Amino acid sequence: MIPAMLRPWHLGNDIVDLTDPRHSGKSGDVRFLRRVYSPREQDEIRSSENPDLALWIRWAAKEAAFKSVSKSLGAPPTFIHPTFQVSVFHPEAPNDQAGENVDPPMTRFGEIHYESLVLPLRVEVHGSALHAVTWASKGPDEVPPFSWGSRLLEEMGSSWRSAVRHHFSAREWNCVSHQASAQARLAARRSLAIVLGVEEEDLEIGCGPGAPGRRIPKVFLKGRDLPVDLTLSHHGRLLAWAFLP
Repeated sequence: MIPAMLRPWHLGNDIVDLTDPRHSGKSGDVRFLRRVYSPREQDEIRSSENPDLALWIRWAAKEAAFKSVSKSLGAPPTFIHPTFQVSVFHPEAPNDQAGENVDPPMTRFGEIHYESLVLPLRVEVHGSALHAVTWASKGPDEVPPFSWGSRLLEEMGSSWRSAVRHHFSAREWNCVSHQASAQARLAARRSLAIVLGVEEEDLEIGCGPGAPGRRIPKVFLKGRDLPVDLTLSHHGRLLAWAFLP
């Protein structure tokens, strides 16, 4: 059951690296379309001037919305992609090419319907990065003043654990599941310290209970739980985060 009232804002975010070679031409994969998208979404993707870009915008929206809903419930629900229905308010620009740099940057707005919830959506495509953020709205047209960003993953090879372990407390390290997870936490922690005006060494990014890679991030300041709404994402060569103090 979805609770009647959500505690705002429950941010979710997702990043897609459009240079990933597996992503080009995915709009022609009929089995994938049927598994992930509703009939209406499939029609919108096929009729778009840029079907691949239309597909990945909706994919990122669903992934971000899943994180928002997971926060509202306190644990992830069963993720059935077609039940997250995406509507994009502005059509995809006809000259944008998925898998290539989008220049100038493109911004799209929309919403995702999941059971009784309607989650607002913002998507930005800049270069090869497609970044989506969703939230549970307090009311019509309300947008939380969140901070968000993305950066390139620094390739560290098989020795990444020894290279980054000293940057984390025991609480944080327990939440790191792989190299991208570690780097996303470091990048988000630096950004948080700047916005909050605190020393980075006083911050920790821990996590709630659950399976590795599926745990909701939690922020601590000098060991105390801090009411910061934080969401992390990574894909391909890219890391991303969004937060609301």
